[in-house]
Parts: sequence; C-alpha cells; structure tokens
Amino acid sequence: MGSSGKNLEKLNISTSLLNQAVAVTCGILIPRMLLGAFGSEAYGISVSITQFLSYISLLEGGIGGVARAELYTPLAEKDKDRVSGVYHAEKRFFYHISIIFVLYSLALGLFYPDIAHVTLFSRAYVFGLVMVIGLSTLAQYMGGLTNLTLIVADQHVYINNIILVITTILNTALLALLIYLHCTFLLVKLGSSLVFLVRPVLYGIYVKRHYSIRKRTKEKVELKQKWTGLGQHIAYFLHTNTDVMVLTFFADPQTVAVYAVYNMVVSSIRAFTESFAGGMEALFGKLLAEGNKQQLVYEFKKYSLLLACASFVLFGCTGILILSFVRLYTSGITDADYFRPQFAIILVLAEAANCIAFPSASLPVAANELKETRWGAYGEAAINIGLSCLLVQVNPLAGVALGTLAATVFRGIYYIRYSTEKILSLSTLKTLLSAGSVLGLLYLVVRGGQRLLQNASIHNFFQWAVYGLAAFFVIGLMGYLFYRAVMGAMKKGRQA
Repeated sequence: MGSSGKNLEKLNISTSLLNQAVAVTCGILIPRMLLGAFGSEAYGISVSITQFLSYISLLEGGIGGVARAELYTPLAEKDKDRVSGVYHAEKRFFYHISIIFVLYSLALGLFYPDIAHVTLFSRAYVFGLVMVIGLSTLAQYMGGLTNLTLIVADQHVYINNIILVITTILNTALLALLIYLHCTFLLVKLGSSLVFLVRPVLYGIYVKRHYSIRKRTKEKVELKQKWTGLGQHIAYFLHTNTDVMVLTFFADPQTVAVYAVYNMVVSSIRAFTESFAGGMEALFGKLLAEGNKQQLVYEFKKYSLLLACASFVLFGCTGILILSFVRLYTSGITDADYFRPQFAIILVLAEAANCIAFPSASLPVAANELKETRWGAYGEAAINIGLSCLLVQVNPLAGVALGTLAATVFRGIYYIRYSTEKILSLSTLKTLLSAGSVLGLLYLVVRGGQRLLQNASIHNFFQWAVYGLAAFFVIGLMGYLFYRAVMGAMKKGRQA
C-alpha cells in the first residue's frame, strides 16, 4: 500500500477515535442537561419516541451494506457508469422508505399518547415532538444515507467523522444555550433536529464536488443481494435488541435500568474500540477488487492484531473499573441493586468478542458475499433469543448476557472460519486459538483487577480516575508490547 493509502488509513482511524471520544462525552452531558431542565418524564418520552421511530430501520433491509459491497469494484476500476447506477438504485430504495417513514411518523404522532399513556403533554404537543424528532431521520432517507454510503465505500470515512464531530459538538452547545434561555422542550428538540439536518446537506455537497454521478446510466442497476441484506439486517436488529426485549417481558423495570447503565458503558467502549478499524472494510473491498491477495492477507492480520490489542486494553480496563464507576454513577439510587460483578464480566467478554471478530465479519461484506454468510447472522440471532429466554428464568441479567456471549462466540467462529478458509486461505485453527487466547487472558486480567479493587476506597470520580490511569498504564503497556512484538515479526516475515 502506497504512502497516500497509509496516510488515508491513519486519517480514518484518528478521526474515528476523535468522533467516538466526542460522542461519548456529549452522550453523557446531554441526558444530564435534559433531565435537569425538564425532568425524567419529559426525557423518557423523547427517548421512547426515538426508539419507536428507530423501528422503521427494519425496512432499510441492510441496503447500505449491500450497496457498499456493490460499489467497491466499480470504484477501484473507476467505472463511473456502474457507480452512478448503484448510487441511483440505493437512492430509489430510500426514497420509498422515506414515504413509508412519513406515514409511520404521522400514525405514531396520533396514537403515541394512548400507547404510552402520556399525561405530561397535550396530544398536539406530543404530535409536534414526534414530527420534530423524526425530521433528521427523514433527511437521511432523502439523500443523506445514499451519499454517505458512497463516501464510506471510497475509504473517505474521515469525511463522515469530521462532519459527525462538528455537528455533535454544535448540537450539545445549542442544547445548552436553549436550555439556558429557558426554551420549551419542543423548541430544544427542534434545535437539535435542525443541527442534524446539516449532516445530509454536507454529504450531498461533498459528493457533488468529488464524484461524477451521472443522472442517466447505460444500465439500470438492481441490488441483487437486497433480500439477503434484509434478512441479515433483521437478524442483527433482533440480536442487538434481544436483551432489553427479554428483560422487559420476563423481568422488572429496575432490572432493565441496571442493564441499561452497564450497557451504556460497554457499548461506548465497543464503539471506541471499533474506531481503530476506521476504513478497514473499504480497504478490504479495494484490495479484493484489485486481486491483491498478498496485501489483503497482510492488512487482515494487521487489523486483527490491532483490534485484538485494543480490545484487550480497553475492555480490560472497563471490566476492572465498571463496578466502581456504576456505584458512583448511581449514587443515591436505592430502588435497585446495581452491584452486579458476574453480569459485568459476561457483558464485557461478549462485546470484546464482537470487536475481536470484527475484521473477519467485515471481509464477506467487502467481498460481496452476503448470501454465502447469511447463516452466521441468522444463527447469532436465534442463539441469542433462544438462550436468553431460557436463562433469564434462572438469573435475569446474567442470563441475557450469557445468551449474548454465546451468540457472539458463534458469530465469531462462523465468520473467522469462512473468511480464513474461503477468502484468505489461512489457518482457521490458528486464528481461532489467537482470538480465544485474547479472551481468556482478558477474563483473567478482569477477575484479578476486580479482586484488587474490591477493598479499595473510591468515593469520588477523581479517585476513580487515578485508579483508572493506573490500570490503563499497566494493561496498556502489556497490549503495546505485544502489538510491537507481533507487528515487528509480521513486517520481518513480509520482507523475507
């Protein structure tokens, strides 16, 4: 890979890390501001409306992944006609989704007060909230997602990251200003939606200036794997929403709240960890289109090593520190038991396994082999739902976490086996043993760290940060030395 490619890779990763840092920081600040200004009920209503509006994403059918897979080869070959065809095919699809979304939003606005038994706001006020919150999503369907797919497929992930950072900071600042001016809740949410309208506009400007999208093409492109994409998208949606759904049916709201607090931390760390793979899938797609298998194998090993080390360090620190963080974060709340060490370890291992298998799961998408790997997604969803429903009866939190862990391990094994055997011609056993070793060592580090902190006096976030820095230094040094050693051996082997 040339120097320009390496610079692009570094730019994608660094901006991804910056984006996640900003997203996590603002994601902690915004709920605090809204809760303090408008109370739990108003904030809960807005969260619930957002959740209801997100269900429409089932109709997206994973079309973004299908379109990206279709774009890698024509982008590498500079086939402008084919790129334009895929672009317009995706745009037509999202245009139809936007019409359905408008109708769904209108229905939700009319019936949500009855569904959620809202008494805080009038029916007209709730209708306005639904319309305002749905505004930014509609803008994405009307062009934002199509342009974003093209930008990401062309390895320019950094463009999206920069736009996300700017709009996230702007949104947080505007919310703080509107709250300071004592604006109504509806006006505050409107301000937030208007900021996010900037994103699709900026995507459109970038695509117009940097790509020659033709209005008419020689052939009308059909996204052949859209139904496979739909199945995998539904499977992914079910997998990521299974825990809350199962706990809602089989446990109590307090248990759901405990899960939400722990998941807020762990999912943020997962997103931050995956930022180290910024632009990875697009790079895989480009190398596959060029037929450069030797470089592909090297890049796969490099990203696998990077994700494994990042997962070990970040989830190691998270597993050790999460109990004391949750204790401080929920200080004064006595209606639920938030000290759940067993649940915390299982959840940390599940998300770490997801990150470690991330390169293997990205390869089939880059190779446009969604149909061939569909049972990986279907099996993951089935295992998660089935096991969670069984184990929740024994121990609600640990039960759903074990279901997630088992499903994630299955997914990792499936994609590692497929990618190493069918695409890379590498040893599956060696790759699986490496991934399993990282998870095993992570478990031992977390268990040992939790025992060391068991009797520590942590009464405020400053003390917690001191212990956090110490843990990060020790585990980070272990991860860094391992990365340097293995990466050095890989480079020497490549030069030999």
